[in-house]
Amino acid sequence: MKPTAKLDYAFFRLSLILAALLLIASWYAPRPAASAEFVVRPDLVPHVLSLKRVFPDRFRTGPGALAREEGGGFDKLDLWPLSKGLGVIRLEGEITEGDAERLKALIDWNSPTKADIQGEVVISLNSPGGNFAEAFRLSGVLHEILDGNAGGIAGIVVLAGDRCLSACAILFTDAADTAHRGNEIRYVEMGAEVGFHMPFFAPGTASSDIDREAVLELGYDVAAAMVSLLSEQANPSELLERVLLYRGPESLFRLTGHLETWRMGFAPVAPADRVRHIGAAGLDTIAIGRLCNLSLTAGPAELGSWEDDFCDFQLGANPYDPKAAPGGVLLSELMQSGAKAFSASCEGFTCQAQVGENDRIGIAVWRGDGACGTTNDPRPASMCPASPVAVDTVSNGLFGEAYLCRDDKLLPGAFSEKHRPVIKRDVNMRDAPGRDGRVLTTLRARTGVEVTGCRLTPDDQGVWYQVQTARNSGWVSARFVGGHAERFRHRGETFTNDLYQMRRKRYEPR
Repeated sequence: MKPTAKLDYAFFRLSLILAALLLIASWYAPRPAASAEFVVRPDLVPHVLSLKRVFPDRFRTGPGALAREEGGGFDKLDLWPLSKGLGVIRLEGEITEGDAERLKALIDWNSPTKADIQGEVVISLNSPGGNFAEAFRLSGVLHEILDGNAGGIAGIVVLAGDRCLSACAILFTDAADTAHRGNEIRYVEMGAEVGFHMPFFAPGTASSDIDREAVLELGYDVAAAMVSLLSEQANPSELLERVLLYRGPESLFRLTGHLETWRMGFAPVAPADRVRHIGAAGLDTIAIGRLCNLSLTAGPAELGSWEDDFCDFQLGANPYDPKAAPGGVLLSELMQSGAKAFSASCEGFTCQAQVGENDRIGIAVWRGDGACGTTNDPRPASMCPASPVAVDTVSNGLFGEAYLCRDDKLLPGAFSEKHRPVIKRDVNMRDAPGRDGRVLTTLRARTGVEVTGCRLTPDDQGVWYQVQTARNSGWVSARFVGGHAERFRHRGETFTNDLYQMRRKRYEPR
């Protein structure tokens, strides 16, 4: 049996186990206090319309990215046109039996009690959980509409400050639009919480109380739904593997609209005033290399398997010699040739960066090599002009992850004692993050600094570092700082390593 076949079979069995346990939870999980309500919320429409995608469409970086997409073009950050007619129906409270019929009465075009909504519907979820079986019936109502060609459901969203836990998280996951591949409609706003855990028996519940025949019959239906979710590649199998390791009411695998949410196959979003494409000014090949590595090893439905462990898009960086020159070539210098698309190949993969209209930056990674006339180079040092392919617009959120800045805080592991932050080329230090900040001084190339904070900004630079020298403290654009210890070959491994440690801790002898 091929390794991929073994993996598929293993997760097929995994989905069956998970489905059966989810079913048991639907009978015995503790019940939250308040039952669900479905309310039409026109007041939420302006906020929902303002949301933009923070990370690339997962299908561009998932299985579809294994092949090169010809023809060029930038994937947009917009979710829907601002002129689009939308209505918001909000589910709030415990998911209980009968909720599926109540939702259907609101959104079915043939229902006499259909909500008075002009245009498509966005479902907003805010629920602590409840009946797992009813959660699957709710997703079935949504699929009746999604599987047609007339539209009707524009998205399922968990808004900032809201929680979608337990059975609600299963509803959210199973509501994937599998009928129209590439149409990701499951959105998690930054600051929301989607929480998964394994089912469990409530204290004092006796297994003899189970109606075994009903459990078995419904179990087949639930198992079929979960296997379908896997086969349609709506989410990576890693999500199910993680759910299996979180057990009990207080143990949750939490997604909050950041990189991990994207990796698990959902679409992180944020209001338009917080999301902007980055520009080319001051961007060099080292920064592009960080984006390439991030997309390859930490994105959803990983592009490679063991092969990407041997690939590091250095593109001028030299992490193995901290005393080496900062390196890197500015995109503005590469563009002097007249080209606006540049590629590099790395051990069987190619990464391309493009400069488009309004100075926006696009990125794409796919299986295949040959850029710059090289093959099987595990540490490419340069980029070459190339024919444009379809690329994803790089937002300040994606760039923030590439520079280890999240929620205006520097993530652990960005630098180390061996890998110290250093200024790559002359840059202005300002008194505030952003181009509007007053210039305090100019930091020269090779100046050592201490990075004490960071900020995502809606300007063309996208990410700013708060830095300190022996004489000054202030803000500089993060793309002018090098020396990072984290290169994202290890970021991707972090997910699998922590899974290994969790399994080991659970099953080691006591």
